[in-house]
Amino acid sequence: MERTGSKLTDRTDVQLVEMALDGSQAAFFTLYARYRVGVCAHIAKIIQDQAELEDICNETFEKAFKQLSTFRTDAKFSTWILTIARNTALDHKDKENTRLKSMETASLAHDDSPAASVPDTSISPEEAIIKSQIHDKFIATVEGLPDIYREIAILCFVENMKYEDISEKTGIPVNTVKTRIRRAKDIITEVMQNEEEE
Repeated sequence: MERTGSKLTDRTDVQLVEMALDGSQAAFFTLYARYRVGVCAHIAKIIQDQAELEDICNETFEKAFKQLSTFRTDAKFSTWILTIARNTALDHKDKENTRLKSMETASLAHDDSPAASVPDTSISPEEAIIKSQIHDKFIATVEGLPDIYREIAILCFVENMKYEDISEKTGIPVNTVKTRIRRAKDIITEVMQNEEEE
């Protein structure tokens, strides 16, 4: 059991994975916030369409959440999540290419290129950025939230407090706490995305 007040943002990736597997949504969102920009940058090397890129980024984290129990703690989470992102993007690109080919000819050759299935285990430039700048941006973004969301977001994402504990500490109803945390997530994601595009 994690102590109330222990900072999620001080946790290692492996510790956050273990907490997420124990049911901590805040732990997984911390991983999401820590790696989202790097994942989007990695996908952008393969997919240029912005709307599709966003969908693939979200799909990547959905897959990661579902497959979290398969993550090996002796591996790097950054490499693992970027590999999922790359394979997801390649899968979408292959499907799109197949769709276009099917419109051109009835007899299309299936692309069995091994490049689509070989994981990218090399250390990418994004990883260095992820480990330093993105983490700092997440903290700064949380601390820069509007007053109505900032305290609750800090208590949830930084101080690792449960919704009920936050409600008790702030005197705000639990349902309101949940609503404000959801809104805080949206704002954090939007801010980090905008910084990426600048």
